[in-house]
Amino acid sequence: MKIVDSHVHLLSESAYLDNLLRTMDACGIERCCMSALGELFGHADNDGVRDAFLAHPDRIIGAVFIRPGVDGPEQIDRAYEEGFRMVKVHLPRVPYNDVSCFDLWAKATEYRMPVLFHTGLVVCKEIPGEHINSWYMHPMRLEPVTREFPDLNVIVAHLGVHWNSDAAELARMRPNVSVDLTGEPDGWRRRADTVGMDKWLWWPGAFEKVVFGTDVHHSKMRDILDADIARLDRIGIPAETRRNIFAGNIFRLLGIEA
Repeated sequence: MKIVDSHVHLLSESAYLDNLLRTMDACGIERCCMSALGELFGHADNDGVRDAFLAHPDRIIGAVFIRPGVDGPEQIDRAYEEGFRMVKVHLPRVPYNDVSCFDLWAKATEYRMPVLFHTGLVVCKEIPGEHINSWYMHPMRLEPVTREFPDLNVIVAHLGVHWNSDAAELARMRPNVSVDLTGEPDGWRRRADTVGMDKWLWWPGAFEKVVFGTDVHHSKMRDILDADIARLDRIGIPAETRRNIFAGNIFRLLGIEA
């Protein structure tokens, strides 16, 4: 079974890229979608991601980090020209549905770049003046975006963290919305799996809306992969849906042949 990790970050620690690729090999992960969110998260930056996917084009798909209220659509223009094929959005200075952001979503739609939106509470460095507001990243902020841009492929990260019901129902009701179930092994995923992830992804075909990702340090990727496989076993997700979760869905969103 092909495995593509749709939510990977490039950390700034020494030799991280080499170690990440080795971990991917050990886990059987063929490719990943990589972004970097800068010093607030201890990450590299967009230039580092560009260098990584240019060096490893068969393993890494670049996702350009865009911060609404700070970055403009010209940065998506430049990123696409450089070879980025996805957009990662985080730490907005305004809500995702603010009309001042619509040029960003229009540009991503133009280039057919899926947009991975962080949703839920944020854990990062505390720096006064950064205006970090998790309420701006509520999953329902994306409903107007999906209506204004029906051809934009939206991925809701972390199933909303603590807003699981809202994130799941948004995916159920909006045809251009997918979700990932990424996060730390001892974070929101532990709570959700204790209750049962199908409490939120409850409708027939719900897991067809899921794209696999990890969003953890490379040393924890195996834990996330194993936990996701065990979850699908418990719920009884069929083989074809599993193939879509682990590779087919993200390839479709990216317009890449599986």
